[in-house]
Amino acid sequence: AEEKAPEAEGERIGEILLNIDNQHIPDAEDWVKKAIETDSRNDMMLHIGRDYALYADIFKRRGDKSNSRKNLIKATEIFKCGANGYLKKAEEKLTSFS
Repeated sequence: AEEKAPEAEGERIGEILLNIDNQHIPDAEDWVKKAIETDSRNDMMLHIGRDYALYADIFKRRGDKSNSRKNLIKATEIFKCGANGYLKKAEEKLTSFS
Protein backbone atom coordinates (compact mmCIF):
# COMPACT_ATOMS: atom_id res chain seq x y z
CA ALA A 1 0.00 0.00 0.00
CA GLU A 2 1.22 3.47 -0.88
CA GLU A 3 1.88 5.73 2.09
CA LYS A 4 0.52 9.25 1.91
CA ALA A 5 2.12 12.26 3.57
CA PRO A 6 -0.05 13.86 6.22
CA GLU A 7 -2.19 16.64 4.76
CA ALA A 8 -0.81 19.05 7.33
CA GLU A 9 2.68 18.70 5.85
CA GLY A 10 1.64 19.93 2.39
CA GLU A 11 3.27 23.35 2.72
CA ARG A 12 6.53 21.82 3.92
CA ILE A 13 6.60 19.26 1.10
CA GLY A 14 5.85 22.03 -1.39
CA GLU A 15 8.75 24.06 -0.04
CA ILE A 16 11.14 21.12 -0.35
CA LEU A 17 10.04 20.41 -3.93
CA LEU A 18 10.37 24.09 -4.88
CA ASN A 19 13.92 24.14 -3.56
CA ILE A 20 15.04 21.04 -5.48
CA ASP A 21 14.82 22.55 -8.95
CA ASN A 22 12.43 24.22 -11.39
CA GLN A 23 11.21 20.88 -12.75
CA HIS A 24 9.43 20.28 -9.44
CA ILE A 25 7.46 23.56 -9.47
CA PRO A 26 4.19 21.92 -10.64
CA ASP A 27 4.42 19.33 -7.85
CA ALA A 28 5.24 22.04 -5.32
CA GLU A 29 2.20 24.02 -6.46
CA ASP A 30 -0.05 20.97 -6.08
CA TRP A 31 1.14 20.45 -2.50
CA VAL A 32 0.69 24.13 -1.62
CA LYS A 33 -2.85 24.15 -3.01
CA LYS A 34 -3.63 21.08 -0.91
CA ALA A 35 -2.11 22.79 2.12
CA ILE A 36 -4.21 25.93 1.61
CA GLU A 37 -7.35 23.81 1.33
CA THR A 38 -6.53 21.67 4.38
CA ASP A 39 -5.35 24.55 6.56
CA SER A 40 -8.40 26.61 5.60
CA ARG A 41 -10.72 23.73 6.45
CA ASN A 42 -8.98 23.39 9.82
CA ASP A 43 -8.91 27.18 10.42
CA MET A 44 -5.12 27.21 10.92
CA MET A 45 -4.45 30.86 10.12
CA LEU A 46 -0.68 30.92 10.68
CA HIS A 47 -0.27 27.92 8.40
CA ILE A 48 -2.51 29.49 5.76
CA GLY A 49 -0.31 32.58 5.81
CA ARG A 50 2.78 30.43 5.36
CA ASP A 51 1.03 28.58 2.52
CA TYR A 52 0.31 31.84 0.70
CA ALA A 53 3.88 33.08 1.26
CA LEU A 54 5.21 29.89 -0.32
CA TYR A 55 2.68 30.16 -3.14
CA ALA A 56 4.08 33.65 -3.77
CA ASP A 57 7.57 32.12 -4.04
CA ILE A 58 6.28 29.64 -6.61
CA PHE A 59 4.83 32.44 -8.76
CA LYS A 60 8.03 34.45 -8.35
CA ARG A 61 10.09 31.48 -9.55
CA ARG A 62 7.86 31.34 -12.63
CA GLY A 63 8.36 35.06 -13.26
CA ASP A 64 4.72 35.89 -12.46
CA LYS A 65 5.22 38.97 -10.31
CA SER A 66 1.54 39.92 -10.25
CA ASN A 67 0.37 36.65 -8.68
CA SER A 68 3.42 36.54 -6.45
CA ARG A 69 2.55 39.97 -5.10
CA LYS A 70 -1.14 39.02 -4.64
CA ASN A 71 -0.23 35.98 -2.57
CA LEU A 72 2.28 37.94 -0.47
CA ILE A 73 -0.43 40.49 0.28
CA LYS A 74 -2.75 37.66 1.41
CA ALA A 75 0.05 36.31 3.61
CA THR A 76 0.78 39.69 5.20
CA GLU A 77 -2.91 40.24 5.97
CA ILE A 78 -3.02 36.88 7.74
CA PHE A 79 0.26 37.46 9.58
CA LYS A 80 -1.04 40.77 10.96
CA CYS A 81 -3.04 38.68 13.44
CA GLY A 82 0.07 38.44 15.61
CA ALA A 83 2.69 36.53 13.62
CA ASN A 84 5.19 39.38 13.63
CA GLY A 85 8.21 37.37 12.48
CA TYR A 86 6.40 35.99 9.46
CA LEU A 87 4.81 39.39 8.82
CA LYS A 88 8.21 41.09 8.70
CA LYS A 89 9.61 38.48 6.31
CA ALA A 90 6.60 38.77 3.96
CA GLU A 91 6.69 42.59 4.05
CA GLU A 92 10.39 42.54 3.16
CA LYS A 93 9.60 40.40 0.13
CA LEU A 94 6.80 42.79 -0.85
CA THR A 95 9.17 45.76 -0.86
CA SER A 96 11.15 44.05 -3.62
CA PHE A 97 8.17 44.73 -5.93
CA SER A 98 8.43 48.49 -5.39
